[in-house]
Amino acid sequence: MAETRRKKQPAGLHGRAEEISELLKLLGNPQRLLIACLLYEGEYAVSEIEEKLGIRQPTLSQQLGALREAGVIEGRREAKAVIYHLVDARMRHILDALRRIFSPTGLQGLGAESLPQPRPPVASSAGAASFARVASRSAL
Repeated sequence: MAETRRKKQPAGLHGRAEEISELLKLLGNPQRLLIACLLYEGEYAVSEIEEKLGIRQPTLSQQLGALREAGVIEGRREAKAVIYHLVDARMRHILDALRRIFSPTGLQGLGAESLPQPRPPVASSAGAASFARVASRSAL
């Protein structure tokens, strides 16, 4: 009888590609991205989110629902208002990285020492051979 082998999940990104893809899809919608960025800063009532982002209430409710369903945000009722906040640590890290990259200083704000240095151009062998021929002719 053949023995059934279990597939071993690869470590790192390979094993979690589906999960990562779903998080990035959530941020693929500009309105959800803006909502998540705002909630990264702190807690906001639905009316405040609507006012700050200019997203109409029906659309805002739909986008908040998608973020809530994904477990990225949570809301709590205070009197007549619902106050939302960011709860997913992974999303917080993603938004932090996006802020660092797209801030006014961009990647320069990270410090030049942490940026990859451009490689000097490499002359092709054809270019070097042509240069050598020209140099040898001028020497004659």
